[in-house]
Amino acid sequence: FPDTDGPPEMLAAAVEALLHGGANQYPPLPGIPALRGAITAHEQRFWGLQRDPDREVVVTAGATEAVAAAILGLCEPGDEVVCFEPYYDSYAAAITLAGAVRRPVTLRPGPDGRYAFDEGQLRAAFGPRTRLVLLNSPHNPTGKVFTAAELDLIAALCQEHDTFAVTDEVYEHLVFTDAAEPHVPLAGLPGMRERTLRISSAGKTFSCTGWKVGWATGPASLVSAVQRVKQFLTFVNASP
Repeated sequence: FPDTDGPPEMLAAAVEALLHGGANQYPPLPGIPALRGAITAHEQRFWGLQRDPDREVVVTAGATEAVAAAILGLCEPGDEVVCFEPYYDSYAAAITLAGAVRRPVTLRPGPDGRYAFDEGQLRAAFGPRTRLVLLNSPHNPTGKVFTAAELDLIAALCQEHDTFAVTDEVYEHLVFTDAAEPHVPLAGLPGMRERTLRISSAGKTFSCTGWKVGWATGPASLVSAVQRVKQFLTFVNASP
């Protein structure tokens, strides 16, 4: 978690909403409309992704819940999930809860100190039971930002094997602005919008990790799967 709290103006806005904005009761299951609208505006502004705030966004109790709900909603027992290790600890737990099987691909540091994966290992991880690819970029814990060539390969394999992608992009704005490889959402690549569920978090972006305000965006069919599971995880979350 960060060393400092979030922007003072954001904290003040939250206090105002709690005291005078009527933001203390149950919100709608997908999240309050104003927040869903802000999320879609954010994706349009930064990534050029157009979303329907009423059908293609669901607000969750942090990104961790979004990841768990996505895996539980999309996977049946025996389905396989391709993931890159080392990975955030909740991934393995969520895959196990779904009765699915991990197909890990290892990230290793190269001579230049940058982490990469073996293309052959990634190709071998895909099979007839592959249901989805779980991608975390920028990556926790290595800090790796997947390159354009790596994303193109992942996108090609998803389409070749007709699999979904769940992308954990909570660190989307915590990158070096002068980096040779900027962050690029997988959902923006050709052929990937309709098969990608994109996850992010206000807690990470604004240094208020205790607020646990995350979201998932994507085609309505995938967002609906997340929402059905979320209903029985927390039902609602505070979204001032």
